[in-house]
Amino acid sequence: MDYQLTITPPGQPATHRTVNGDTPAELAAAIHRHARGLLGGQIDVHLNDQAGTVHRGNALAAQFTLTALATTLDPPSDPASIRGGWTLHDLDQLARQVVANNRAWWPAGDRDDQYAAAWHGIVEHLYSASDPPSRTDLMEAGRRALAEDVKATMRHHGARRDTSNTGQKYAMYWEWAGRAAPSPEASIIERTALWQILASLTPRQREAFDALAAAGDYPEAARLLDIEDQTFRSLLGRARGTFRHLWHEGETPSRHWGCDRRAGTVRGTVGTGSAIARLRRRARTATRKAA
Repeated sequence: MDYQLTITPPGQPATHRTVNGDTPAELAAAIHRHARGLLGGQIDVHLNDQAGTVHRGNALAAQFTLTALATTLDPPSDPASIRGGWTLHDLDQLARQVVANNRAWWPAGDRDDQYAAAWHGIVEHLYSASDPPSRTDLMEAGRRALAEDVKATMRHHGARRDTSNTGQKYAMYWEWAGRAAPSPEASIIERTALWQILASLTPRQREAFDALAAAGDYPEAARLLDIEDQTFRSLLGRARGTFRHLWHEGETPSRHWGCDRRAGTVRGTVGTGSAIARLRRRARTATRKAA
């Protein structure tokens, strides 16, 4: 509860401060803090109901009184405030901050819907609170409302309810499958981009792709181009790097992922024997070539 503290040192004018406390101990601590800042030095506070004295050693340093302040949620004078001094602009900023702070929960969700959920929770708490809510109280109310809205949305759309699901995979699937009719946009865009990127490569890089597609393995593709195996691998690696850079134009290119099984095979041995046997066979072949 809020009180007006009036401290009157002997022979000096009274000083007014606002203190808050629900128990005598909390009030005494608040009075001590203000009195020490005003009077200085080491002091002792003696509180008796809503009045008391401040002593420095055995000497009287000041007297004080407490007057309870009326609590109201109505705005004092600001015509823009709607309740407790909060304005619509303040509530808008709080709702936006709640959504921004928790955007990792549901990255595939609709930001307008999330804002509406947070706004509703903030306003409901503001008008239902018996005491003026703090900024932290309002943001926590908005966060709780947003969390419930996210969970309800996930349940409605059949998403998992555990914390491992961010909604990205769900959106990737249902954005396409939820249409009234399948769209050819994705395949058209990818095929158009493929031919545009191939045309941007150097002739030698395109030859590397063509040779690998025709031969099916690296050594044979290198033989078709009449170059060393390692030279072919280097050429192909540069071609793939250029392709990824152009495919992700405007974005950070992805790293190479997956495994091209043709890179570690030789003609006539694909899929035969164990992995260890194939590794040993390739090592023997490399040794003979080096000799």
